[in-house]
Amino acid sequence: MKKLVGVTIIITMFILTVPSAFSFTSEKGFYAEYRMGADPGDPHPSLFILLREHQEWDIKFLDLEDLVYRYQVLDIKRDTATVRVCFEGSVYAGGYNIANQRAVAFKRIFDIKVDLNTLEMIDENGDPWGKWLFWINLGSYDKKEYTVMENWNGHGKVKGVLKGPLEYENLSSILTSPYAKNLTHCFCLQTHRKEDGTRTYPLFKDYGIVPSHNAYETDEGSITIKSGGYYLGEEGGYISDFFYTDEGLLLEVLRCYIDDFIDQKVGIVVLKGGCPLTLTNYGISDEILIEEPTPENQRTSFKKEVEMMVGKNEPEETPPKTENPPETQITETPQKTEQKETQLPTTTQSQESTEDNTMLYYIVPILIVMIIAVFIVLREKR
Repeated sequence: MKKLVGVTIIITMFILTVPSAFSFTSEKGFYAEYRMGADPGDPHPSLFILLREHQEWDIKFLDLEDLVYRYQVLDIKRDTATVRVCFEGSVYAGGYNIANQRAVAFKRIFDIKVDLNTLEMIDENGDPWGKWLFWINLGSYDKKEYTVMENWNGHGKVKGVLKGPLEYENLSSILTSPYAKNLTHCFCLQTHRKEDGTRTYPLFKDYGIVPSHNAYETDEGSITIKSGGYYLGEEGGYISDFFYTDEGLLLEVLRCYIDDFIDQKVGIVVLKGGCPLTLTNYGISDEILIEEPTPENQRTSFKKEVEMMVGKNEPEETPPKTENPPETQITETPQKTEQKETQLPTTTQSQESTEDNTMLYYIVPILIVMIIAVFIVLREKR
């Protein structure tokens, strides 16, 4: 009798102390928004995107501002989720001297399907073409190899090591997401080294990408201005740290960033900057928060934006901003810059729902174990 009660207690404690084994579960209407932009105090953009066509164009890369990367789960049928993804912002022609450059807005929207068992993005035939990087099926393990990308730049898989759970007294001290203050531990997916020091990221030069392009130099008084070049580090490799919550939701990315969606759908080989891709909003909404994709915003190249920069096409008109934002906009926070037109709702209500679900997650197993224990006791008395 005592042994049975002891076993039930152990099972209960295991369920409560290893929530990561159940991981993030996608729901219809779930949305998330990430931002990666220049420091408001920096007059120059701190990010650049290296384009797939960089070897063909005079403009080798684009400086980037106000990047917003959002998605929403439109539907779930069996084990397949339909996700609408929006990637938008403003770009400048590559170079340090941007005083005379004009910003060109861009927006890319695609509906994709994600296999919830493998977290692979699949085509209409169910065949995988990429990895969905914003969720991870976490487990109670450490140092397990994980595929970050299925086909980076047409050259195959990128793998890393999933570590955790990592506990911090103050996780927000190393992360910039406003949600880091609510976390006590997280998982870290590292793609830059294995445990023994062996490199796990691909070197750009091995795939035909010159790590450092020779910049053009012009003298303006006593200052030498460089333009037309980019710098990817001495070794020229894809290096990044990915942080996840204990539910398996991507929280933040440091250093470089790339994924199969940006690579194959948008035409960006790598995105690099001094500030991280950061989770700024998430929740569940019955409304579809991202507009329908059109042929115009499903272009897989930045050719049109580049032509606008060099004067071959006129830039698209930017709609005037209204003083009173629509109800679907995010509530402004001190660390954010001005928001884009299409925004997600505030997270207060969704967080309350998430907290309620979390409480149920802990309470239900306890009640089940208590009922089993009472049943065993009554049966023994008989």
